[in-house]
Amino acid sequence: MKRGFGLIEVLVAAVVLGFLFIGLNALQKGNRESILRVRARDVANVIAQDVIDSMSALGSASVAVGEINLHRTHIFTGSVNAKVPYSIKVVVMDEDPDLLQVVNDETDFMKAQGAGIGNNELSVRHRLSKQVDVTVNWEFKRSLQSINVSAIVR
Repeated sequence: MKRGFGLIEVLVAAVVLGFLFIGLNALQKGNRESILRVRARDVANVIAQDVIDSMSALGSASVAVGEINLHRTHIFTGSVNAKVPYSIKVVVMDEDPDLLQVVNDETDFMKAQGAGIGNNELSVRHRLSKQVDVTVNWEFKRSLQSINVSAIVR
């Protein structure tokens, strides 16, 4: 009667463990890529929100209508190390002209009267806000990723 393991049994066990190790390694690599994808999208959201918050702090009167292109690079450290460049496109537009507010206070009424506009034709209008569209692009595994965030700046 034999005791212990034979050489073939040990080799088969080593091959099985090798395949398990390769499979676990592939799962870990996929997990790292998923973490990087999610973190890159989160940073893109933060960048877009920072741009909108900055413009909101300025107020709509200080924000010029037009298009701005910015670039920012974020370095990820920790479980995933990567350097991700972001391309940011900011488009500022006047809000829909149909949404202009007619100002009916006494001061504007007096200005309208001085300009020769009759009582029933009060047309002093103010733009209350501007629309800001922020598009953030970045590349992940040779494919272009993008998010769009829109807001109204008052």
